[in-house]
Amino acid sequence: MKKPEVVKQIGREYVTEDEDSIIEEMMSEMIAQVDRMYADKKMLRQIHTKMHGCVKATFKVEENLPEELKVGVFKKPATYNAWVRFSNSNTKPKPDKKKDIRGIAIKLMGVPGDKILNDQRTEKSQDFLLMTSETFFSKNIAEFRKTLKAATSKHGINMLLYILNPAHLRLLLHVSKSKVKCANPLDMEYWSTQPYQFGAPDKAVKYFLKPSPDNIILNENVKEENYLRINMAQTLYNNSAEFDFFVQFQTDAETMPIEDPTVEWTSQFIKMATLTIVPQEFDSNEQMTFGENLSFNSWHSLPEHRPLGSFNRARRRIYEAMSKYRHEKNGLPVFEPKDSPDFLPPKREQNVETIAEPIPKRGILKRSAQVLVDSDKSTAFNFISSNSELPNWLKKVGPIPAALNAEILKGPYNFVGARRKVFFDGGDTVVEELMTFNPYANYSYSVTEFSNFLRFFSKKAYGQVWIDRINDQTRITWEYSFSYRNILARLILSLFLTILYKKFLKKSLENAKGYIENGD
Repeated sequence: MKKPEVVKQIGREYVTEDEDSIIEEMMSEMIAQVDRMYADKKMLRQIHTKMHGCVKATFKVEENLPEELKVGVFKKPATYNAWVRFSNSNTKPKPDKKKDIRGIAIKLMGVPGDKILNDQRTEKSQDFLLMTSETFFSKNIAEFRKTLKAATSKHGINMLLYILNPAHLRLLLHVSKSKVKCANPLDMEYWSTQPYQFGAPDKAVKYFLKPSPDNIILNENVKEENYLRINMAQTLYNNSAEFDFFVQFQTDAETMPIEDPTVEWTSQFIKMATLTIVPQEFDSNEQMTFGENLSFNSWHSLPEHRPLGSFNRARRRIYEAMSKYRHEKNGLPVFEPKDSPDFLPPKREQNVETIAEPIPKRGILKRSAQVLVDSDKSTAFNFISSNSELPNWLKKVGPIPAALNAEILKGPYNFVGARRKVFFDGGDTVVEELMTFNPYANYSYSVTEFSNFLRFFSKKAYGQVWIDRINDQTRITWEYSFSYRNILARLILSLFLTILYKKFLKKSLENAKGYIENGD
């Protein structure tokens, strides 16, 4: 006899009989995988393993919300301090240039009211978990369990057989579409993908986070293995990054289901709050370790924002168990951070200047060098950008002459449009003009009016200096880009840059390192 068709209702969950056993199997497979991966070393997360940074932020609830939207953390105008963790989702960390689902986890602090999890009922945190895919690739945990079993297997052949099975083609195409390239996590849109209750049991929403178009985003490169962390650090050193936080209501239980996250909801987005990641330095070893040890769970929540759907129900047990297991293996307590009056870093002046003309991406030849220095970022930046210090580190290297001094044509040399003329041993000169100036993080400049042989091969060159923190040392990166007049000029310049100029860049930075660290 055919079962009567169930008429779905707004906000209602539909639990299957085998859900508990599926969740238990998933948990066992995840634990077995991390046991193999981290048998003799610190255990990392099973998912969203690679962290780009854990940063400080504020979450400001919109004023004058309609009464029907005054629910939970949005009940009244308030500003919460928050930790925000950015990550790649892959279990096995990969270079950032690989496509992946990127994640953001937000932990509000100082949120009053009892929470859902019994052992954390009195905690003052509220978590929101989002990622760069609007929909998920599996319809339910039963379907996802097959993918997980293949992905966590210790035998690679199982994943290969899963991929080759035509029945999995739809899901695999969805996985591929969900993975994206990313230049900077601060410049991406994020969705909750999964639904949440909004106050009453008959109301459900999804969350959406959209970066402000006014954000200043600085991308040092997209080549290094961990460039997402580097680009975030460059951006946040002197700039804030704002995101608009929206809810999207379930308005039709059939076309916007609770239990199938592969379906895109089509209702309007309503802005509820502004997430502001304040200017800061977050890439110290201490703060990176703090972020690695911090736990996020969609069930760290007020009942008004109760997670819905099979994936969220699985998260409740799996995330809690995996976090506890990971912390026990690492000999660390599971903790929730506390708010404090001095939580936010001291305010920085947001005085970044730039001009419209970017460094060309085509028709140029690039060479770069790097050096690690035992100093803070401001000391390294001030030395490298100083006019008076120029002769101390731009010394003769092979046939490339030393810098003697610099004459300010328009100054001081610390703002966009400032110009200086650099004099070299032997009488050669060039004119440099600042294109960007981001104190203690980076600057760039154009180079024109060559008086040496380069004038026959190039009309214009560009220099960029980036200052990063790598394992609690300051890294200076110096990159030069030369335009070329024609194909023959390109060939000659390429040989010159490869044989001589790259060595000049490296040796010059080593000279700078000596002066910064030792004064000689």
